[in-house]
Amino acid sequence: MAMAGDSETASWRSDLSKVDVWYASFGSNMWKPRFLCYIQGGQAAGMKKACVGAMDKTPPKETTWGTFPNRLFFGRESTVTWGEGGSAFLNPLTNLSDQSHMCFYRITLSVTTTQLEQFNDVLFQENGMKVDSDTPLFDLAAMQLVQNNGSIPLAKAGWYGNVVCVGKESDIPILTMTCTLSVLEKFTSGEVPLRPPAKAYANTLVMGLVEGGRLSEEAAWAYIDNAASKPL
Repeated sequence: MAMAGDSETASWRSDLSKVDVWYASFGSNMWKPRFLCYIQGGQAAGMKKACVGAMDKTPPKETTWGTFPNRLFFGRESTVTWGEGGSAFLNPLTNLSDQSHMCFYRITLSVTTTQLEQFNDVLFQENGMKVDSDTPLFDLAAMQLVQNNGSIPLAKAGWYGNVVCVGKESDIPILTMTCTLSVLEKFTSGEVPLRPPAKAYANTLVMGLVEGGRLSEEAAWAYIDNAASKPL
């Protein structure tokens, strides 16, 4: 017999099963084996903690890449997944002098679930929350708002509590998640520290860029080092 919470969870997941979206990564999820931990569960090389995965474990239907005028940077002291060292963030504000590589995934449409449901499960995991929530962090109203406004802060989320629409691919929105503008100001002022990434974490970004055909290994390390050392 289903409990009330089960019904509520099933209801929002059913509602979001009719929508398609791209999830775009500028950090470790650029490496597909690491991203699949958020979908199928498990632990990729270098990770200190396993992921529970999404409710729907269907792998991405498509993977593609793009370059966007947003600044990549690294901040905070440490992460649960990678240990000491900064985590990757993207400046939600565009600047034509900046250039960041992003890998985006289109998750397979199935009878019961699609990408927007999985996008919520990635959001939950990125923000250290449980995936069996009675309510989504990002719903259809939020989807409309982010397309109209460019970004939308989420009330209950953590470090990656700002969903940003960076464009469209095949007329489908490309969504990423990063810090809010208020937290960006704290990074800029020094209230929240900027810090280079852990070697294992940085290596994951490099593997994603190299295996995705974006950069050579040497150029990928230079890209990460520049993002980690350049002041905001």
